[in-house]
Amino acid sequence: MPDPEKKDQTAGGAEGKPAGAQGAEGGQPAPAGELSPELRHMADSYFERAAQATVRGNYDYALRLYLDGLKIDPREVEKGHKALHDCAVKRRGSGKGGGVGSLIGQMKGMFSQTLGRTKDAYLDLLETLSRNPQGVNLLMQMMQTARRLNLIDVAIYYGEVAAEETMRVRRPQKQIFTTLADMYESKQDFQKALDCLTLAIRTDPGDRTLDQRSKNLAAQVSIASSKLESVKGFHDIILDKAQAAKSATQQVIRTQEQLQAQFQELKAAWDADQSNPAKTLALADCHARLGNIDAAMQLLQAAFDRNREYRFKARMDDIRMAEFRRADRELTEQLAADPSRADLKAKRQQGRAERDAFELEVFTERQKQYPTDMNVRYELGVRQFRQGQHDDAIVSFQQATRDPKRRIPALNMLGRCFFAKKLFQEAQGQFETGIQQYEMATDPLGKELRYNLAMSFEAQGKFPQALEWYSVIVQQDYQYRDAAKHLEALRRKLAETESKS
Repeated sequence: MPDPEKKDQTAGGAEGKPAGAQGAEGGQPAPAGELSPELRHMADSYFERAAQATVRGNYDYALRLYLDGLKIDPREVEKGHKALHDCAVKRRGSGKGGGVGSLIGQMKGMFSQTLGRTKDAYLDLLETLSRNPQGVNLLMQMMQTARRLNLIDVAIYYGEVAAEETMRVRRPQKQIFTTLADMYESKQDFQKALDCLTLAIRTDPGDRTLDQRSKNLAAQVSIASSKLESVKGFHDIILDKAQAAKSATQQVIRTQEQLQAQFQELKAAWDADQSNPAKTLALADCHARLGNIDAAMQLLQAAFDRNREYRFKARMDDIRMAEFRRADRELTEQLAADPSRADLKAKRQQGRAERDAFELEVFTERQKQYPTDMNVRYELGVRQFRQGQHDDAIVSFQQATRDPKRRIPALNMLGRCFFAKKLFQEAQGQFETGIQQYEMATDPLGKELRYNLAMSFEAQGKFPQALEWYSVIVQQDYQYRDAAKHLEALRRKLAETESKS
């Protein structure tokens, strides 16, 4: 079974099997497949008529036509989503507001999301945006909903509009920039991803994870810049690579300079009020981001000893867990360069054992501190699973399914626990429930659920069902784990069985 620590970043579609094109029957947007010529013509007809109505100033009629066209072809950005948004802005500029329908549409969209009906939420939000095209929260919801439906270009468009709108308010929303960065990175547009992270850092300079990610993206920009056309001469290639490396280095330097400036500000604020918990935590975080781990731990320990507030203990534990992860990454990189080093393998194995034991202790303690926090419950379950405490992990994951944000990952881990206990039918049930409730078939979690279901079928000797699901995975991602090997082995086994009968 797969390791919950291993993740990749691809987006996915609905249900479990590759989707074909269909119309807008029942008010559902067309799925990921190509539209038939007839449906393409129908959608274009709606968009053309909508554009003509917009020119005439008949905005309400135009918006209805755009919405009808987007029900058929939800992927059309220029003629569909962008044109609808421009029309909606013109309508708003003419003095027409969103009215009660805008609020009702937003509430319907949120309700559909809660029930897991992402396609319904997409249509509700789209109609609401036609009445309120500049609402930051609405735009952000639309970006996230389109992303869940694997409408990545659509999601990026609404994300860009949301980013533009949020920059006009006093407190821009960081999540818009980080989500945009994720999507740009998935399309390997590393420069745009880096630009978005730079804006995210401006909105929240205290987020220590963004700096490291921006360094990684700067390196990706450097690598992408060095992939030059073969017609260039050797001298030009060397110059371009040097320039790319210089650019990446300058980005890192700027980040370090920002951190140092921030540290001086936080230190001055803390010196003026050393009893303030928020200032203590902020200064400790900055110490950690600068690599001053001992200074951060001493500051937090002193604060904890002074007033015994658990948040200081929790922050020290966070830093220790981050150090375990950093050490593991370094050893993994060294092993990638020299896989024959048995000493490094042993050191990494020992480090992971120490990490797992420490993290289990941490999350056991946190669960007692925050008994209603289902995120903590889920994380505790992961650590219990790693330590082979499958019965305890099952209890943790069953409770974690109450949290809508953790429900699908918890179902997946529940299935893994049952599988580890050789309760394959029960494992199958968890994976099937997860697949039914999770619309993104080809993102990391979607693929993992399907792979795990195939494994549970195979373990029960239900080879035709296992074969079907391995086939689905291989058609989506031929290199996903060892699905192709399982598929070929099962086909040979079934062929041999048929030849003997």
